[in-house]
Amino acid sequence: MASETIRLKEVLDTVFDCSETKIASNIVAGTGKIKNTTFHILGTIEDTTFGVDEALEMAKHLLNILKVKDKSPILLLVDVTGQKLAKRDEWLGMYAYFAHLLKCLHLARKQGNKLISLVYNQAIGGSFIAFGMMADRIYALAHAKLAVMWLEGMAKVTKIDIDVLRKISETSPIFAPGVENFKKLGGLHEVLTLDKVPAQLLKTLEEDSIDLDNRAELGEQYGGRTKAYEIIRAIESL
Repeated sequence: MASETIRLKEVLDTVFDCSETKIASNIVAGTGKIKNTTFHILGTIEDTTFGVDEALEMAKHLLNILKVKDKSPILLLVDVTGQKLAKRDEWLGMYAYFAHLLKCLHLARKQGNKLISLVYNQAIGGSFIAFGMMADRIYALAHAKLAVMWLEGMAKVTKIDIDVLRKISETSPIFAPGVENFKKLGGLHEVLTLDKVPAQLLKTLEEDSIDLDNRAELGEQYGGRTKAYEIIRAIESL
């Protein structure tokens, strides 16, 4: 897997013709323009470990967007190394804060804001689920690292020998970390190079079906999940 990383500033400078952002509690927030289209910018700075403070900071900005009834699309920038392993965050009930953030994102969608996430370096575990996977469209740069859990972690949890897991991962994207395997599962809509992101964002806004969750269908289309969409259709036809 490529070890290349990219700085947040380069992402902002390449994606937007102009942008204005501020950073607090590892969260970048502001606005940017591509041609004549304004985007809200909200996400994490490089190598963020995501916890209570980060979730509250993001939720605060979303509530402000809701308060002023601004329906501009929201670009969620993702670079998270995992959830914060701190007693304080655990004792405070970190997942309740994550749920609060997810509810705010849901309200933004209901208001009419289109949600698009871009993984620009890495997205690991629950910290990705906390906001990046909530988007209507999920993109990642080609060098990005994605995993719900690395094979070493899977081995500890499942008690399956890591060599067995490595063998399985050669043919099953479910067990294989990486951006292309995540796409095969339908977890990503597209893998992009940075220079292609601006055009893709504008194209996404023109889609009529952006608010429909088509990830199970993508998993079937890309060959990583061959039964999920079939089962969903069978249940819907009952």
